[in-house]
This record gives sequence, structure tokens and C-alpha cells, in this order.
Amino acid sequence: MDGFQSINPIDNKFKLGKKWFWMGIVAGFLNSLTGLIYGIALLVERQYRKEGLIIIVWAIVWFLVVYYFIFPWLTELGYIPKFQAIK
Repeated sequence: MDGFQSINPIDNKFKLGKKWFWMGIVAGFLNSLTGLIYGIALLVERQYRKEGLIIIVWAIVWFLVVYYFIFPWLTELGYIPKFQAIK
């Protein structure tokens, strides 16, 4: 029975550089809120705090880049409509 306790296949799946860490980075790239939620879920787990913090910072930085640089640029090109308040 001791052999079953030492085998835990999920132990290192979220570590830095592993598949699920990169899935969190991609989630933050595609949707910042999803990346933020995923990062917070990892941050709550004691052994994955560093990875969760990296994903949270990535999601916030990517959101700021999109909001302040990419959206205005796409609006200038006409790909995103410019909305104005009705007076």
C-alpha cells in the first residue's frame, strides 16, 4: 500500500515550465480575466504560489498592453469601431 501513496501524477504538472503552467500563460493571453482566475487558483495552493503569481502578473501586464496599445491602434485602423457617448 505504501507504493500507491508515493505515486501522485499531479504533483508537478503545474510547476514552472510544465504543460499546465503554459496553459495558464496562454489563458492569460487569450483572456486576461481567465488568466487572472487561473493564477489565483494556483496562488491559493501553497506549492504553486510562484507559478500563480507569474500567471497573475502576466495576465495584468497583457491586459494593460492590449488596453493601452493594441485597442487604440486597431481603432485607428478602423478594425474596432469608435464609440462616443450620446448627448
